[in-house]
Amino acid sequence: MKKGRSVISILMIPCFLVILSLTTSAQAAEKPIQLVFYWMMGKETLQFKGLERFMKGVEQRTKGKVKFKVFCCGSMGADLESIEAMRMGSIDLRCAGVGIWARYHRPIDTIVLPYLLRDYDHAFKFVTSPYWYEITKGLEKSNIKAITNFNAGFRDISNNKRPVKTVEDVKGLKIRVPKISSWITTWKAFGASPVAMPMTELYMALKTGVVDAQENGPNNMKDQKYYEVQKYFSYIKYAWLGPLLGMNLEKWNSLPKDIQDIMMEEAKKGAKWTFEEGKKANDDALRWMEKEKGLIVNWNPDVDSFRKAAEKAYEQFRKEPWYDQAMVDKIRALK
Repeated sequence: MKKGRSVISILMIPCFLVILSLTTSAQAAEKPIQLVFYWMMGKETLQFKGLERFMKGVEQRTKGKVKFKVFCCGSMGADLESIEAMRMGSIDLRCAGVGIWARYHRPIDTIVLPYLLRDYDHAFKFVTSPYWYEITKGLEKSNIKAITNFNAGFRDISNNKRPVKTVEDVKGLKIRVPKISSWITTWKAFGASPVAMPMTELYMALKTGVVDAQENGPNNMKDQKYYEVQKYFSYIKYAWLGPLLGMNLEKWNSLPKDIQDIMMEEAKKGAKWTFEEGKKANDDALRWMEKEKGLIVNWNPDVDSFRKAAEKAYEQFRKEPWYDQAMVDKIRALK
């Protein structure tokens, strides 16, 4: 009898192992894919709210198969440091200004050329067009998957010296710009004296007179409280900027196709929301600074004078190996 029970026990071992294997596989399949996302700025920004919509949409549509672990506000390092961490795989997703990504693929500078994009509708059509994907695909050589651009609005000018009505009024102004070479070239073409410095240094630079002016849009100006150290604002909208959402390419390729599709769709939805809200948010911020903080605003400067002066910058861009006139013409022709 014991021998019979032993035989049965031995025969049951493979069955038990199969059941154990299936259970383990099921548990592994149920374990969510965790994606580490880093946003360097504050969570109160319009762009982060759009990113939250993207992440929430992905988690809901995948029924919890994908979960995001979010870090923000400088907790995982500065721009270049954190992009490198993403490329190496310790961060999965990073959303940052176009300039930082152009370090890895110079044609991305095309996105921020002066007076390339007419308005918010044009900008959104561009970032969801094949032209955007053609320009950003080169990031894959650096192990980066470009997903989409969110909206940070058009860039303007504020200063402490004088009202800006035409391009002649910016001549000689020391203006802080990000480290984006095409913008440095543009402001030189306008006749100003651009000074490249990190945004973290800008408030004190304006307060102490190291620079006279800065070129963020109204929403950023309000968020960073630059109205406390600036007197004049002019709505020149000389260039569009939006943070690009990128992902570690190896991690992206490891995801199932259905999850990739959901992430692309939800990213576009989140980005679209920032475009829809962006114009109103900027106008509201400017009205608030004008009414509550005494900012002197020129709502309708002579933009044509700036656009004409920008042609001098394009003369320089055409000499750059990354510049593609055919692509610029295609983007401008988007309707």
